[in-house]
Amino acid sequence: MQFSTNSFVRPLAIGAATIALAVTVGCSAPDESPTSSPVPANTSSAPASAPASPSASSSPDTTGSSTAAESNDAMVAAGRLAAKEINGGTVVSIESERDGWEVHVVTSDGGEQQLRTDPSGTRVVSGPADDRPDADDKAENKSFSSVDIDFVRAVEVTVGEISDAQINELNLDTENRRIVWEADVSTGSQQRTVQIDATSGEVLSNRADD
Repeated sequence: MQFSTNSFVRPLAIGAATIALAVTVGCSAPDESPTSSPVPANTSSAPASAPASPSASSSPDTTGSSTAAESNDAMVAAGRLAAKEINGGTVVSIESERDGWEVHVVTSDGGEQQLRTDPSGTRVVSGPADDRPDADDKAENKSFSSVDIDFVRAVEVTVGEISDAQINELNLDTENRRIVWEADVSTGSQQRTVQIDATSGEVLSNRADD
């Protein structure tokens, strides 16, 4: 049986053409791998700017009240030191000075002495020295020596009345036949005077100074 040569040639030619076409298509097909995209200038995952933390000014300003409390504590310390130095005396006046505190203490016989302390109220820098009160002052001093509300309680009452009060001066005085404590205070930009009954501790007045 004889086979025609042409019968083998045609299929081979077709097969070769098919392979050539496949190779051509494969070479010309677009590369399916993803192209690299442009890299952003800033690749950090963190935000460009962190949220601003609250500024110091957004917090309550306690500087003034803290300073006032420290000053009031120093006043009390100065009064206690003076009472200790003048045994048996009653503190009737404490006044803030540029370089410390001036404290006046009376005794049951009407005598009066003064001394000065450092700004913290913990060290005597001068005195005690006799004030040499006259007869009228001695009579008043005797009445002061037995008051129920002492200077420590007067400071507490004043601060209870004006929470941010810085007491600059505290004095026992007589007004309308009543013994009173008068506290001269600074509160913010204002100066005020608080008057306290030295027997009951009642606040009698709280007025702005002219």
